[in-house]
Amino acid sequence: MNENEEILDAPETEGPGEEKLSTALTIVSFCFPIVGAIIYFTNRKTQPKKAQSACNAALIGFLLGAILRMVTLASGLD
Repeated sequence: MNENEEILDAPETEGPGEEKLSTALTIVSFCFPIVGAIIYFTNRKTQPKKAQSACNAALIGFLLGAILRMVTLASGLD
């Protein structure tokens, strides 16, 4: 097997259905969960992995924000 055949036989690192959400969009989805929800619903059928990443970032951002809000209300810092 020569070098060219090895390159052709190598598995693809990114194919259909294996798209990734960019770092910037992940951060935006985390900071503004509504943006993550919009990205999720617009990409859920065509790019499911990208949609799932946006959804996860939005949910984590929402939950963290809710927890921080409860802590500040409970501590009287509000």
